[in-house]
Amino acid sequence: MSVQFLKKLGYGVIALAAFIATSGVIHSLLPPMIPKGIAAKLKFFAEHKDEFDTVIVGTSRLYYSISPELFDQTTRDNGLPTRTFNFGIDGMHPPENFYVLEQILKTKPRKLKWVVLEMGDIQTKWDNILGTQRAVYWHDWPRTALTLKKAFNPRGNANWFIKLTRLWLARRDFISNLALFGKQFANVGRAADFLPSADRERFADAASELGPHGDGYRMAGDAMSPERAAQFEQRLAQEMSEARPKFLDPATEDGYRNSAAQTRQAGAAPFFVVAPVIFQQLPRFRRSPDPAPLVSFNDARKFPQFYDTRVRIDDGHLTNEGAAEFTRLLAQEFARRMRQP
Repeated sequence: MSVQFLKKLGYGVIALAAFIATSGVIHSLLPPMIPKGIAAKLKFFAEHKDEFDTVIVGTSRLYYSISPELFDQTTRDNGLPTRTFNFGIDGMHPPENFYVLEQILKTKPRKLKWVVLEMGDIQTKWDNILGTQRAVYWHDWPRTALTLKKAFNPRGNANWFIKLTRLWLARRDFISNLALFGKQFANVGRAADFLPSADRERFADAASELGPHGDGYRMAGDAMSPERAAQFEQRLAQEMSEARPKFLDPATEDGYRNSAAQTRQAGAAPFFVVAPVIFQQLPRFRRSPDPAPLVSFNDARKFPQFYDTRVRIDDGHLTNEGAAEFTRLLAQEFARRMRQP
């Protein structure tokens, strides 16, 4: 190698090290900007954190289905009074929900006793409809590592040959998630986040996102059409014929165990719930003991009232009537489980 080449290589290494160090400093001083929807709820919760002892974290399946007012009324009637905030967000699947829960706990709510966390599989593909910022902000290394682990070994039982094959089959997932991590770490586009227009945009619909009672809950819509109801019943019959317990993949299990540990470290108790979705595979943890109580409502035989098409909007969401019944039943089960030592 020539001296000139070695000099250029040295300059490149120095430049890369300086870039990484600068990005690290920016991250330590200015964490990624929280996008619209999540930002409004997180800001409100940070300002009112000591008014709540229970937080519900999940997707739109909980956002539009669990009324804190009715939940608190039911827990009070069952001997476990609560004061609840619904932190449901459209499309907030794992591992984004793990990141958001961490931000909630970082506000250090003094009276927090319980965290109800929706259970679902870690996603490795991200819908462009949510926007780039929504996909980037939570892609720190711990969450990115979970997506890569899921892409690499989705069922948790792959041998070395299958793992090598997955490197090729899941290459797009690897590349896309690593690219999102790179954008998050390199603070790509962060300058625009500090413009006044960007801040106004993030909180433009805050009142609507917080719901009419300011508790994070928004009411659902109308029941599905007769045509969609017929399709739903056909799909549900197929799902029920194939229903069985399903072990969580290792990445998803690690994510929920870590979130449970963080919740306990914050002085609260975790509680996991599966919403009454059409998919009938009941999740199970691979390792014992379970990190938290788990209640699965995606069981049409046990909870047929949630699978009547008259109380369903679609495969994953309930009407107002169905949501009220779901809230009451969840609150009763929550109170029963949480009263136990």
